[in-house]
Amino acid sequence: MLLEKMQQYWMSILKNKKIFTRNYYKCKILTVILIIFMVFTGCRQERITEKVQKKETVESAMYAEAKETAQIFQNIYIQEKSELNTLKTKRKIINCLKMQGYAAVDRDNQIDMVNSEKVEKFCKAAEKEEQAAVDIVVVFDEGEIIQYHLESMDGKVDVRLCQVEWKDNNPQAEYYDEYEAYAWKYTEKGYLFIEEYRPPGFDGAPGETGFRVQPLNETCRELNRKYVMPLGYTLNNLLITNWDEQNYTELDFYDLYEKMYHMKYGKQVPYEANFGGAEYEVPEDEFEEVLQTYLPFDSTEIEKGTFYNCDDKTFRYRPRGLYDCEFPYEPYPEVISYEKLHDGTLKLTIEAVWEIRMLDQAITSELMIKPMKDGSFQYLSNKVIKSDQNANAGWYMPRLTEEEWKANYSNN
Repeated sequence: MLLEKMQQYWMSILKNKKIFTRNYYKCKILTVILIIFMVFTGCRQERITEKVQKKETVESAMYAEAKETAQIFQNIYIQEKSELNTLKTKRKIINCLKMQGYAAVDRDNQIDMVNSEKVEKFCKAAEKEEQAAVDIVVVFDEGEIIQYHLESMDGKVDVRLCQVEWKDNNPQAEYYDEYEAYAWKYTEKGYLFIEEYRPPGFDGAPGETGFRVQPLNETCRELNRKYVMPLGYTLNNLLITNWDEQNYTELDFYDLYEKMYHMKYGKQVPYEANFGGAEYEVPEDEFEEVLQTYLPFDSTEIEKGTFYNCDDKTFRYRPRGLYDCEFPYEPYPEVISYEKLHDGTLKLTIEAVWEIRMLDQAITSELMIKPMKDGSFQYLSNKVIKSDQNANAGWYMPRLTEEEWKANYSNN
């Protein structure tokens, strides 16, 4: 279109000599500008094409490499297909990757990273703004992996990653991404955090990812899985509140009823929430039995911290709703040390690892637990001994007060 218009313009000028003479210099300048424009546009387009081709080449190479990595443990995937989500099988996969020289860890950071010295060496080089590179393979459920390739130069860390899933017992590379880390850090405790930039208002998954590089005592891991992880930091304040048998008013028994019901029966409470503000009367025996399985409080103490109907012998229960739901991506707990006291009580030191804030010690507390001979246990007390000023348990959302609940739901 542009060339056609230019051709028409030139023909009209050449037909009229006066016009041609008068506009000679103008035409000459216009011609030079046009040539420069065409050259510049061509060069720019060529650079864009080269950049796209280079990215496609790198992406293809990453896809191929990630598929080859998954093929290393293909036999394990086929043989252990029904057990892929167990720690036992994930450990087999990680050890298989270890034999091939990969740094590898599970997504939940429940298994020590293998070949971690490679990642630690990379982090130290990156901190010195030196050139370095390392691959980290992260094992997910169902045998899926994400392979990260990190490169450092002049204080910057570039990240490439590829996700591999399985189809018909064969690995399939499904997703690729690359970015310059918006922020990254290697902590004294031994966590590597990297962050992909997210613009303000972004409503997708957060950009932060954390890897535990340094090993953790296996007994600590076992104690964590048995006593702490079933409760965790989600939708309850037991691990972020100072409390004991005499001072427990800050505990929310309704939160703990929900969490402990699942711990006891392996399913959610049989009372559904709704947008209109659901309210139920839970039989006294049912409510107290759940709480007293895991807490040292008698009926009178539980009644003080709840709305108890003495005539009907029921507890009023309101599931969380639209106005007191909790923001996702809470921290996860790590038991970093333990002590068995003379009376058999366990004292666990617990730290909250909060990936989206890139904190591996968001809150530190001491939890006292009383194990029973039959394998059951009770939580006796919790003491917060340190809290990061950037955390302040900001993930926890208290339930609505009586006044707030009426204000939001009284017209429904």
